[in-house]
Amino acid sequence: MGLRKTFPIIVLCTFIAACGDQKIVNDIKLVETVGYDAVENGVQSAAFIADYEEKGGKAIELFVTESKSVYDSLPRLNTKLNLPIEYGQLRMALFGETFARKGIEKAIDSMIRNPQISPRMQLGVADRDALEILKVAESKRNPYFLADMIEQNIWRGNLPHTNLHETFFNFYGEGRDIFLPYFTVERGEIKIDGLALFKGDHFTTKIGSKDAFILKMLLGNSKNGSVMIPMRKTNQKHDDFFLMNSIGSKSRLKVINLGPPASFSIRVNLDAQVKDVPFWIDLRSEDQLAWLEKIMGAYFEKEIQKFVSLCKKNKVDPVGFGDLIRSRSSKWNAQDFEEQYEALKMTVSVKVIIVQTGVGE
Repeated sequence: MGLRKTFPIIVLCTFIAACGDQKIVNDIKLVETVGYDAVENGVQSAAFIADYEEKGGKAIELFVTESKSVYDSLPRLNTKLNLPIEYGQLRMALFGETFARKGIEKAIDSMIRNPQISPRMQLGVADRDALEILKVAESKRNPYFLADMIEQNIWRGNLPHTNLHETFFNFYGEGRDIFLPYFTVERGEIKIDGLALFKGDHFTTKIGSKDAFILKMLLGNSKNGSVMIPMRKTNQKHDDFFLMNSIGSKSRLKVINLGPPASFSIRVNLDAQVKDVPFWIDLRSEDQLAWLEKIMGAYFEKEIQKFVSLCKKNKVDPVGFGDLIRSRSSKWNAQDFEEQYEALKMTVSVKVIIVQTGVGE
């Protein structure tokens, strides 16, 4: 059979398959984003549900229900719907702050065990009830608005890579803790305001966008993240700032001593672009570029130390120092590591190379 005859048959088969799928989605409701909040008698669940209409359109509705356990919260939505619900298009779960502080293990367990739910779906924490955030998102007429925000900020911003699969791995893996994007509302608009850090399945503390970049850099490639960096020339009484955009980075965390207390070395190589520098900096000068590189290296060395100190103080380990020690010691014990975690020692070295300056040729 020639190519000219084969192509129409392929197109026809694809059209028939599409028609079959269209008939199916007209008979179901698709859950696309969910939110969980703690209430007095259990769990309040909210969901964006898509209703595919006969003319090919899609209506988005927000449904809310209550139950005693997260395990039956979504099935209870069936009592408010005229068609069965499916979870194959679920891409986002948002936890209200109170719910997240009480623990998200049951929610993670329920989602990871559901074969319809993609392990690539996103999770997040709200600084208030999840329902409040979803009501703001409803006006966007996009059931995937929150998930798209996370993915955009992973690939183009300061968020380290995260999804349901990685959260499940970090939660059940020994020697590491989970982290999730942290949402707030600013002037009526939804904003990702850093990360929520967890101890076990309990939300413990929040870090801002700068520290989210530090964690992203420690975990791997910090491509496309950005940070405002302070600088001050001799005899200057106040700081000036310039914008650093990460082109890419590589990190190496090495166990120096198993302890107790354990000690690490952290080495980071960062390729960066600098923009909007103070007027007294000449980016065409090799000497001043070298000086800026040293300033940036010293700045990130200090910020990494501060970030790790914050983690130790709150007894959270999003970097996975415990996992590194576990992989190198046959006698590793989770409780012993937790007891000596705050005494963890490290040396930090950051080498920055400015590969772009934003200055026209």
